[in-house]
Amino acid sequence: MDTARYTAELRALALSLPETYEDEPWGHPVFKVADNRMFALLSDDGEVVSLTVKLTPEERQIAMLLPYVERARYVGRYGWVTATIADDESLAAAREWLLESYWLRAPARLRSAVATVDTERR
Repeated sequence: MDTARYTAELRALALSLPETYEDEPWGHPVFKVADNRMFALLSDDGEVVSLTVKLTPEERQIAMLLPYVERARYVGRYGWVTATIADDESLAAAREWLLESYWLRAPARLRSAVATVDTERR
């Protein structure tokens, strides 16, 4: 498993979005937007990469059907899930969910950035 590549790709995507920054309040990278609004938490212990994000109820229901997704500890009751990134398929899903989480947590004036990033990737 290429944990360094997965971590680098997710970090680069998170930091490419407007008004985002990286913090580390719990010993792992946390990505925040605008006025201290967390939209993702990334964990890489060298063996496993995990990404915690907030999803819409519909997307969360679909994501939870996947074997590499579980309800996030502590914040799961608020709509957050944690995905274990172990291959290119789970990485692709994590990238989409990271964009969705940004859209849900960012101020309305920044939400169009997600559409721009999605269009640029195609």
